[in-house]
Amino acid sequence: MLKTKRARVRLNKKKIHREINNFQETYLDEKYRNITFEIVLVSPETAGNIGSIARVMKNFNFRNLVIFNPMEEASKILSYEAQGYAMHGKDILLNSEIITIDNQKNHIPEFKKYLKKFDLVIATTAKGKRYTNIKRLAIFPEDLSIPYSKNIAILFGKESRGLTNEEIKLADIILRIPTGNEYPALNLSHACAIILYELFKKIYVVKIGRGEKPVLLADKEDRNLLYSFVKDLIEKLKIRSHKEENVYFAFQNVFERAFMSKKELSLITGLFSKLNSVLKDIKLYEKR
Repeated sequence: MLKTKRARVRLNKKKIHREINNFQETYLDEKYRNITFEIVLVSPETAGNIGSIARVMKNFNFRNLVIFNPMEEASKILSYEAQGYAMHGKDILLNSEIITIDNQKNHIPEFKKYLKKFDLVIATTAKGKRYTNIKRLAIFPEDLSIPYSKNIAILFGKESRGLTNEEIKLADIILRIPTGNEYPALNLSHACAIILYELFKKIYVVKIGRGEKPVLLADKEDRNLLYSFVKDLIEKLKIRSHKEENVYFAFQNVFERAFMSKKELSLITGLFSKLNSVLKDIKLYEKR
C-alpha cells in the first residue's frame, strides 16, 4: 500500500508539473510580429551538426533553416542520423532549404546574390579581437539590437574554420561569442544555441511597455542613401586616403548598430546632405 501511495503522489506531482509548464508559454512581443529570421549554414560539413541546429531552432522558436553549399550530399543532410540529432526539430530539418552550388570552391558570387533579399545580414565569428579591425568590428550577442520589421539572415560557417573573410564582408553586423583563452573554439551547434538563446530573450522575454505604436525603422535603401552622403562628405573633406575607408566604416558600424527609425535617419541624412551642399558652395565661392 505504501508503494502505491508514493506512486500516486509522484504521478500527481508530474501532472501538476505538466499543468504549470502549460501556463509558461511564451509569446512573441507584438512589435516583433513582422520580423523573420533565416538561419543560414554556409558550407556545413556534417549532417549531425545540421540536425542538432534544427533541434536548437525548435527550442527557441526559429523555423527557417537554410543549408547553403553543403559539403555533405543532400541525401545525407536529411538522413536518419541527422533526423536523430534533430529530435523534435525534425520538421525544421525536413523543411529546410538546401542550396547546392556547382562550383563549391567559388560560391561567393552566388552567395552574394542570395543575400540580396535580406534587409540585415548578421555573421558569426570567433576570429580576431573585438576592436582590432574597424571593417570587422564584432559585437557580443547581448549587445545586438533587433529591429521591429526586418528580414534577417544569421550566418554560421563550416565546423572546421567558420566563415571566411569573404563571407564575413557580405554581412552588415558581426557577432562574436566571448570565450576562454585556453580553448575558444565552440562547436557549431553550441554557438548557434547561444546566439539563438540571446535573440529569443530579446524577442520573447520583453516588457510590452506602455503600448506605444511600433517605430518604423529605416530600411537598407534608406541607410545606403545616408552612406552615400557620408562618403561624399569624406571625399570633400580631403581626409588622408589611407584613413578615408576606416572613417567610412566607422560611421557605417555605428549606424548599423543603432537601428534608427525612418524619421531619425531622414533627419541625419538631411544634415549630411546640407553639409555636402555647404561645402560645394564654399568651393564654388573660393574659385571666383
